[in-house]
Parts: sequence; C-alpha cells; structure tokens
Amino acid sequence: MSLGLLYKDELRGYYKSKTMIVLFVGMPLISIFMHFLQPDAEGIPISTLVALLVASLGGTLSSVMLSTTVVNEKSRHVYELFLIRPIKRFHLLLAKFLAVYTCLLIGTIFSLSIGLTIDYFTLEIPLDVILEGAADSLVISLAAMAISCSMGLLIGVLTNSVMLAAILAIYAGNQFSMLAVLPGVILETLDPVLFSLAIGLSATIVIMGINYFVFEKKQF
Repeated sequence: MSLGLLYKDELRGYYKSKTMIVLFVGMPLISIFMHFLQPDAEGIPISTLVALLVASLGGTLSSVMLSTTVVNEKSRHVYELFLIRPIKRFHLLLAKFLAVYTCLLIGTIFSLSIGLTIDYFTLEIPLDVILEGAADSLVISLAAMAISCSMGLLIGVLTNSVMLAAILAIYAGNQFSMLAVLPGVILETLDPVLFSLAIGLSATIVIMGINYFVFEKKQF
C-alpha cells in the first residue's frame, strides 16, 4: 500500500471524526468572537492573537487525537497486520500526520477567512493590509500546529497508556509548540513570520526524524 493510499484512508477517517467536527466549528467561532470583542492584546495584532488561539485549540486537539490513536492501534496490534504487507513503517505515521494537518489547514484557512471578512466590513483597513495580516497569521498558526502534530505522534509512539498520552499531548505537545513560536510574536527584534516558519519547519523535521527512528525500532 502506497503512502498516497494510506493518506487517503487516514483522511477519510479523520475529517469525519468528532474531534475534527469540533475543530471546524470551534476555530471559526474563536475567530468571530475575538474580532468582535477586540480585546486588549498588549500590542499584539488581533489577527496574530487569533492565530495563536486557533493554533492552540487546533494543536491541542490534533495532538491528543494523534497520540491516543497511535496508542490504541498499538494495543489492538493493528500495526502487526500492516507490517506483514510491503508497507514502509514510517509511511503509517507520515500518513496520519499529513491527514490531520490537511484538516487543520482547511479549518485554519476557514477561520482566518472569517476574521478577514469581519475586518474588511467593520474596520477601515485597506484590503491589502488585511490580506497581509491574514497570511502572516496563517503561517504562525500552521507552524505551531505542525510541531503539535509531530509531538502528538512522538508521544503516541513512546507511550502505551491512552490517558498518559492524552495528558502529555495537552501539557507537553501543545505547550512546546506555542513556546516555539511565541518569541517571534513578543520580541520586536524578530520577524514573527520568518521566525515561526523557521522554528516550525526545523522542529517538525527533527521530531519526525525521531519518530522515524523510534518507530523503525519498535517491536510489535
């Protein structure tokens, strides 16, 4: 079974799951509430604050879902059935990562598009400025969520308890991803987009590399 077929199979399962339904509803609601409430963000643009909140919600739920799914599949000996076929081990994890990340990408774009539309009709801000802010927010969100997803897989690979996996995904996976991108948002000397992109890519590649190494050595 190729990576493409594994990806399609995982995608069908994830986008119909209750977790993804919560994300597709919850993330747009956060965007709507934040843009209408216009809270005091202490100098942080509202679009960036919304991006961080969306990334936190999406990253947490996706990390928990990935980690607990891997633990459940290990306990049910699912991988033993896969590995008797000519399937590369890492493709099983990569397909999960790509499927969840695709759902997150769709949900994030939808959420930020709602915020962009609200800003366009309620604020006297040029469209090009709004689009630039939305693009920056999208990069920050996706960078943080890429780290969360890769951490969720790592936690699932390393643990054998569903409860422990969920706790670690909430308190370790998501917190690590947010701490990775926050310096670029808070520190004026850093470009938040370039910093988030660099940290997101490098951290995700390193963590997925660890996933590859550990999963290849696992005995099922």
